[in-house]
Amino acid sequence: MTLHSQISALGILTILSGCASNTQPTPKLHHALLTQPNSQAVERVIERLMHIKNVTLADDIFIHTSTFTLKNTNRSDITANQKLNFPDQFELMINNNRCYIRHLDSKATAEIKGVTCTINLAN
Repeated sequence: MTLHSQISALGILTILSGCASNTQPTPKLHHALLTQPNSQAVERVIERLMHIKNVTLADDIFIHTSTFTLKNTNRSDITANQKLNFPDQFELMINNNRCYIRHLDSKATAEIKGVTCTINLAN
């Protein structure tokens, strides 16, 4: 093997080992709870995720549990066809001190700003 071939082989091995050492697992979202009630912030995210208006939620949403169900009958903009659909379920998630709401069926996820949350150790 010539010196040029050895240097080329060494360079390729260095590049490959560098790529392998930089791989990181996909960040995992954890179930979370809000540290302070903020139903208005949650309502805004739900409205954005679902493309609906006038969502009204309980003041203690995501305080005691990481999931909740939005029943179709609570929505002011529901049509007759939507009444046949299953209720929408959502979960509060956390990653790197950032809070997210995820729609369980579609997996659509949006950050919820202006709140703090902690990992729900019960899940």
